[in-house]
Amino acid sequence: MDRWFDGVYLVGRYNWLQTGVWLLAHNGEAAVLELPPTSLVGIDLGPDPAGDAASAARELGVAVKFLLCTHAHHDHFSTRTFDAMRRQFPRAEPVLQSGFRQLAGGAPDIRYFDDGLTLFVGGELLHLVHAPKHSYTDTMVIFRGAACTGDWELNTVRTVNERVPVDVRLGSCERMIEFVARTGYHVHRVYSVHANDRRDAVDFPALMADTRTDRRLW
Repeated sequence: MDRWFDGVYLVGRYNWLQTGVWLLAHNGEAAVLELPPTSLVGIDLGPDPAGDAASAARELGVAVKFLLCTHAHHDHFSTRTFDAMRRQFPRAEPVLQSGFRQLAGGAPDIRYFDDGLTLFVGGELLHLVHAPKHSYTDTMVIFRGAACTGDWELNTVRTVNERVPVDVRLGSCERMIEFVARTGYHVHRVYSVHANDRRDAVDFPALMADTRTDRRLW
């Protein structure tokens, strides 16, 4: 387990795309962020995300209150991992964007949201904001001043997944700017769910405004 920011811990990275599992913790409570498969070839091999998350929660002495996921792509949401997380944390409430309904296969007791939702972890605000860019289910997860941007490509409106129309991507950038203006919440850190982008002391509205620019991805 690796502490990235205040209350934000990287539990580990899984499958060959190195999808991160995170623990968002404060004051004796936590949320698990991301539910990836251990393998993308149909056989679960290697480290166990659910077991690792349980070990991390014990190490921090926190009770897991929520299970979250940034988007529904196959390297981020696995029904097998989801079921294993629910066994490890039977009192945790899964909270997913409405686009997960079919993928979750009718699993019971899931709280779905459409545009956004605010939760509390140990008395600390945890914001979920639906903001499609890389996928239609993209959810920004904002906790203790740090925004997990999922698989968003920052500083460009372009995306490797062209199925999300440009006008929707632009609208999501505007939604995040509006979120800060409406709530007054100070987002000053961002990180990708794959743990391959980590930024501190950011001007989040300016970053979102710059992400509207049409630049090459690489």
